[in-house]
Amino acid sequence: MKIESPNLGDSQMPSSASQAMTPIKQESMSAPPRQPGTPTENIRGEHSGGTGEPPKEKSGLQSDHTTPAHKLFEEWHSMANFCRNVDYIEKLIEGGHDVSEYPMLLEQDRGLLRVWGVGEGQDLNDGAQGPGSPDSGSDGDASSPAPGKEGLWGFPPADTSSPGIDGPTSHPKENDGGLGPDGRPDFRSAVLWELYDSYIENIHKLHPFMNASKLRRMVKEFSEQYSPDFNGKHVGMPAASSLGLHQGLKRKRSGSAYGEPWSSKGAIERSLRNALVLLVLALGKVCAHHDPLPSPQSDKMSHSNGGWRVHVNGSFYSDTSDDNRPRNVDILPGVGYFAYATDILGNQQGGNTVAHAQAMILAALYLSQFARVLESWSWINNACRVVLVLVKADYQKLDRNWCLENKASLPPRERYRLNLVMCVYWTCLQLESDILAEMSTLPPSRITDFQSEIAYPDGVYESVPIESRTSVKEKMFADPQTQEGSMLMYSSQIWLRVILNEAHNMLYGRNARRSFDTHNIKEVAHRATAHVRILEDWRRVLPPTLAWNDDDPPATDINVARLRAKYYGSIYVILRPYLRIANHFIDFPPTGANARASHHNSPAPTSGGSSNRNVHLLVDLSDDQRSIIGVAVKCINAAIQSTIAFDRVGASPGSKYIKFDANARTRRLVVTNVFGTMHAQFGNMLVLAAVFKSQLCRYLPRDTQLTKNNLILLMDRTCKVLGEIAPNSPILEMDLKILRNVRKQLDLYP
Repeated sequence: MKIESPNLGDSQMPSSASQAMTPIKQESMSAPPRQPGTPTENIRGEHSGGTGEPPKEKSGLQSDHTTPAHKLFEEWHSMANFCRNVDYIEKLIEGGHDVSEYPMLLEQDRGLLRVWGVGEGQDLNDGAQGPGSPDSGSDGDASSPAPGKEGLWGFPPADTSSPGIDGPTSHPKENDGGLGPDGRPDFRSAVLWELYDSYIENIHKLHPFMNASKLRRMVKEFSEQYSPDFNGKHVGMPAASSLGLHQGLKRKRSGSAYGEPWSSKGAIERSLRNALVLLVLALGKVCAHHDPLPSPQSDKMSHSNGGWRVHVNGSFYSDTSDDNRPRNVDILPGVGYFAYATDILGNQQGGNTVAHAQAMILAALYLSQFARVLESWSWINNACRVVLVLVKADYQKLDRNWCLENKASLPPRERYRLNLVMCVYWTCLQLESDILAEMSTLPPSRITDFQSEIAYPDGVYESVPIESRTSVKEKMFADPQTQEGSMLMYSSQIWLRVILNEAHNMLYGRNARRSFDTHNIKEVAHRATAHVRILEDWRRVLPPTLAWNDDDPPATDINVARLRAKYYGSIYVILRPYLRIANHFIDFPPTGANARASHHNSPAPTSGGSSNRNVHLLVDLSDDQRSIIGVAVKCINAAIQSTIAFDRVGASPGSKYIKFDANARTRRLVVTNVFGTMHAQFGNMLVLAAVFKSQLCRYLPRDTQLTKNNLILLMDRTCKVLGEIAPNSPILEMDLKILRNVRKQLDLYP
C-alpha cells in the first residue's frame, strides 16, 4: 500500500494559540454579543486554508454508523478470533447472525423491568403469541396466574380500607426501593430533602436542564402537602402511618385496586408536577447508593429444591405456590418512587410540554443507572418527540441567529420559557447521541438535525470565557463547583458532542463511507485532521485550573473526569479508522532476526516489554512511516486515557494514584449513561489488544504506554469495573466474557 503522510499537526503549539478563540457568551439580560457560529465553526475557520476542510456531511447524527465497540468485529479482521470459544457468540453465528448483533439481541431478550413484580422479562400472555407459536411453547392459550397471587408483574399495594387502619404489612421493613415500613413511598420530610440534595449533587450538576430553585420549591410544596411529619409533631414517623380521622373521612379512596401512592394526608394527586418530584426522588435514591447496584433476579435461575419454574404465560408457578424472590420495589434503589411516577406518566404520554420532556428525561436517566439501555432510549426518544414539537412551534425564536439579534428585547417570562426549551433540547441531543453512539441500529429522532441552528441556553458558552487571566470571574469559571464552572462544563459537553456527532457521520456514517476509500490513509487523515485540531485548540484555551497534562493522574471531580473522558474518547474515535489502516494494511520494513526474537510480543514475552521498544531504530523507516506511527500512538494513548478517566472520581485530590488501578474510586460511578461508558471501554480494550498482537506494535516508540505490563493492568481494571455492572446488563456481561477470552488468548496475566 502506498503510504501518505497524514499531516496531523503537533499537539504542542505556542502560547499565542490561546488567543485563537474569541470569548463569546450568550446573554439573555443584556445586549446581544456578536453572532457566534456553532462550536465547531468557531475554530474550523482557522483551518480552512492550508489543509482544506473535509467535505461537510449532514449535521444530524445518522443511524447505522460503525462507531460502536461491537462493530469492531466487522471492521478489524485481526479480531476475528477474539470471540472463538465464547459459546453464545458461536451459537449466534451458527444461527446466521453476525457477531455485532449480540448487543441488540441480548437487550431485547431481557425484556422489561417488572417494577411492581419480580425480575425482568416479556409478558407472554399479551395476545401476540398465537396458539402453538414458537414463542408460546404451548398448543393452547396460556392460563392466567393463580387467583390471589401477585404474579410476576405484581401490582401496587391497595389503599387502606378505612381511617385508622394500618397499611399493608406484607413487606414491613424499610427497603432500598424507597418504600416506607408500610410498603408505601417514604415521604418523610428529611428523606425528601436528602434525596433532593442527592439529585442536585449527582445529576443536576451533570445535566442542569431543570431550574434548581423552581425544583426546590416543588419539593417544598410536595413536602408540605404529603410529608406525614411536616408540622414537626411526628418527625421520624413511617412514610404513611395510620390515617388521621379527618383526612381519611375526607378522602374515601379506600378500596382502590390501583393503590394510589399514599401519605397520612391522603392519596397523591396524579399530576405531572408530582411525577417530576417522584422521579427526582427516585434518581436521588439510586445515586445515593454507593455500592454496585443490585439487579432484578432472573426468571432463568434454577433452584435445586424444586423452586419456581417459568410458566408459558409469563407468570410463574412453583411447588410451594410461592416465589421467594424479592420484589424489585424492595431491592432496587428508588424503584418505589419510579413506579408511582411512571404510572402517572403512562396517562400523560400524549403531552407535549417542557415538563413532559423533563419527566421523560428523568425517567430515562433513572433506568440508565441500571444499564437498561433500550428502556432508557425509549423514554429519551419520547422526550425528543416532545422537544421537536416544541422546536417547530417556536423555531424562529429558538434560531441562534435570531436570538443573538432579538432575544434581549423579549419579555423576561418569554425568555425564561424559551430557555427551558433550549435546555431540554440540548439535554435530549446529548443523551440520545450518547446512546446511539453505542447502539447505532436504533433509529434517531432527528433532533440532531437542528444542532447547528438551535440557540444555547443562558449560561452556556460558545467558547472558553476568559476575559482576564487574573479576574475573580475567571477563577469562578475554572472551579467546577461554582455555577459558572458547572455551566462551562455543560457547555463543553455540548461542544464536544456536536464535534463527535460530525465525526460519527464523517468517518463512520453509511453514506460518508461510500464517498471515500476507507483503506486510503491519506483520505482518512484528510477527514480526521480538522476535527483533531479543533479539539486540540479547544483544550489549549481552557482556564489554567482546568488544564491538564497527559501524564497527570485521572481527575477526582466527576465533571472534570467527564470532560477529559469525552475529549480523549473523541480523539480516539476520530483517529481509530487511521489506526485500523496502520494496524492492518501498512507494510513496514522487515526487522532483523535478533530484533524479532527480542520483541516482547514473541511467544515468550518478557516482563516490561518497553525495554525492547527500539525495533523502529533498527530499521529504515521513511518520514511518512514515522508520521503514521506517531498518529497511531496518539490514538492508542487516547484510548488508554479515556478508559481510565473515571478511576479516581470521589478520591481525595491529594491521594496517591496507582496507575491503572480503579480501586482509587471510593464509590459506584454515577454517570448519565453507564452502559455507554463501559461498552466504550470494552471497545478500547479490544483495539489495544489487537494492536498489541500486531506487527505495528513492534514499531511503537519506547515511551508508548502499550506494554504488556500495562495491558495486563488495564485488563484487570476493565474486567473489574465491567463485573460491577454486568449483573444489570446482559450486554456488558457478554463484553466481560469476550474480554476474558481475549485475555486468555493473549496470555495477559501477571
